[in-house]
Amino acid sequence: MRPWLFLLPTLVFLAAFTYVPALRIALEGFPALPELLTAENANSVRVTVLYMFLSVPLSILLGLLAALALEGNGRLRQWVRVLVFHPVILPTVAFAAVFLYLLNPLGPLQGLLRGLGLQNPLGDPLGAFLAVVLVGVLKDAGLYMLYYLAGLQNIPKELLEAAQVDGAGRALAFFKVTWPLLTPTTFFVGVMAALGALRNVDHIFILTKGGPTGATDHVLYRVYTLGFEYFDFPAASALSLALLAFLGLLALVALPRLERGVHYDA
Repeated sequence: MRPWLFLLPTLVFLAAFTYVPALRIALEGFPALPELLTAENANSVRVTVLYMFLSVPLSILLGLLAALALEGNGRLRQWVRVLVFHPVILPTVAFAAVFLYLLNPLGPLQGLLRGLGLQNPLGDPLGAFLAVVLVGVLKDAGLYMLYYLAGLQNIPKELLEAAQVDGAGRALAFFKVTWPLLTPTTFFVGVMAALGALRNVDHIFILTKGGPTGATDHVLYRVYTLGFEYFDFPAASALSLALLAFLGLLALVALPRLERGVHYDA
């Protein structure tokens, strides 16, 4: 039997579900690129940019704080392991469904929300946007915690001990020693969080379906609605190409810096 026959099942699968759809997207998307300049698409881009610029810093901050808590010897370690890392191993749909139950008007948090003046956060544009940002950050923060934990463990303990001998407290040692040495890790986590913000829309589908009034209409979710609800495949393909171009640009900017970060850690 010829060796290439062993690859035939995989090639058929890739052709049917990757190469042929990608070719169709390219053929239908390029002619429709001028039609992307609509108010709905502009709103989706605005929502996506705001989502990314809010979720990325929060993901970095929560991942770093969780790693610092997990590295310590206090009783907080067990709680951090459960509360921060547990969402990582849950399906996004299931995790979002839990928050849908908690935040709906008949959910257990309704009394607390009324005390804060929020009748239904998912029915308010700002509340819905903040809700999907919160769920997205909490879902992936445990993964970023592991990256920061690895970065913290690679910092030579002698540097921290020398800082303590020089009279630096924990806060000063962190900002003068730990944080600068975590720069490559922070950049890597930031890139991962940005990619996650651009591709994770499962929780938006469960919580808000792009509403209310387009407040959570993420670009990738709009691709879904254009293609599978309105059956406007040329517009969906064109928007997919635009998103792919942006991801390619992000990769071109990030990859050389990531390589320099790896050499720096070495």
